[in-house]
Amino acid sequence: MLRVLFLLLFLASAAVAKTSASLYLPYRYPGSLGYFKVNPKAPYKVVVSGAGRSWVFKGVEGSSKVYFVVPYGLKGRFKLSLYRGRREVFSRVLRVSPKRFRVSRIWVKTRPLKGALLRRVIRENRLLRRIFSQVTPKKFRSSKLHPPLPRLVVSTPFGAKRIINGKKRSIHWGTDFRAKRGTPVYAALSGRVVLARKLYFTGNTVVIDHGLGIHTLYAHLSRITVKEGQFVKRGQVVGRVGSTGRSTGPHLHFGFYVDDVKADPMLVLKERL
Repeated sequence: MLRVLFLLLFLASAAVAKTSASLYLPYRYPGSLGYFKVNPKAPYKVVVSGAGRSWVFKGVEGSSKVYFVVPYGLKGRFKLSLYRGRREVFSRVLRVSPKRFRVSRIWVKTRPLKGALLRRVIRENRLLRRIFSQVTPKKFRSSKLHPPLPRLVVSTPFGAKRIINGKKRSIHWGTDFRAKRGTPVYAALSGRVVLARKLYFTGNTVVIDHGLGIHTLYAHLSRITVKEGQFVKRGQVVGRVGSTGRSTGPHLHFGFYVDDVKADPMLVLKERL
């Protein structure tokens, strides 16, 4: 009987070893980026559960990494799971590191969102959601992000609670960097330009698909220097700093997304992919 039990335990441990995966998560703040290193020959997905909901991050077959984000809004404990197909091969309960987010107050000219303008805003938001939800093969080799500007001076951090014209609005989902108009803006990683056009809220906007669910966004540009469908290299100029769209002055709004979940750009810029 003991021999049978030992054999069953041995076989179970061997099965786990075949699906073993290593976790990389240097920070546990809301907006932190992490990944699992996995067997590239199998499809994987990561599920983050907490605060009454779940976020799913899809892997790409053939890739040795599956990226995920600790979503904004999580507090206390959350469950981090890795699935190979339908089978859960990793599960751990972690605690979110507490972080205080500032309040950002701005004043802009108001324009009622109705009629054709409202339809435009809805259409543009759906377009961005569709783009950020795409998970394509990896398009970058570098493990370190290139700073989007020659000098990074934060004016509004990620996660700031926006109060616009005295009224509570949405969360600030990227990082604003103060810079002079015309300052060159660089691609953080190599990838394909999937959007290069003027949007209502973010003005002249560029979005790059870097693969594996990772996208970066560059907003309020005075000029766009790339075209949709174009492949760009890490550090290549994609535009110039401006103040287009809903903006109060020249700056770059830089966003980082994984499967349409927002990550804190300042934390990501410290990490190695």
